[in-house]
Amino acid sequence: GAPIGELQNELFDNQKSWIEKDGLMLNEFDLQTLYGKSIPEGYVMTPQTAYMMVRLLRGVVQGGTGTRLLALGKPVGGKTGTTNDLQDAWFVGYTPRFISGVWVGYDNGRTLGKGETGSRTASPIWLGFMDRILKDKPVRMFQVPEGVVFAKIDAETGLLPIPESRKTLFECFKEGSVPTEYTKKPDTIVDAESFFKSDM
Repeated sequence: GAPIGELQNELFDNQKSWIEKDGLMLNEFDLQTLYGKSIPEGYVMTPQTAYMMVRLLRGVVQGGTGTRLLALGKPVGGKTGTTNDLQDAWFVGYTPRFISGVWVGYDNGRTLGKGETGSRTASPIWLGFMDRILKDKPVRMFQVPEGVVFAKIDAETGLLPIPESRKTLFECFKEGSVPTEYTKKPDTIVDAESFFKSDM
């Protein structure tokens, strides 16, 4: 096949007409991120984008449908899934070194039964399998690539927090994309309409 660099250029060239048709206002950073101009040779996405996806999918385990996988005691990311009428359930998960997936269902499309979701049905199988694979192996951490920075943000607004922020998150960003605006204090008047409403 063609080298990755040629495929990236072809991807970008194929998208130019859509960028113009949709009137998208993309800066150089957007073009590099969305259309592959900054993807290193041998990669299918930038290491920074890959790490951000790792963080998102670790969230499934840390506070979403995959929390039972915390029992593994090692860094894990992944995604549960369930089709309509509970016909299929799956969990695809990974650690810094291994990836595996579990699907549960009938070949004839029959329902698995009430409550048989990816979280309840597939993830325990994945947990048992990976527990054996990782037994006696050292804990490995997901490596943070260059170009990723961390900042505390307001969980409700996605902006920089102020002392009144009720809940804050420590989140990762690509360099140059950290919010620069602070969350507004409750009842702060920021436009004429709000001023007139408050005055009445």
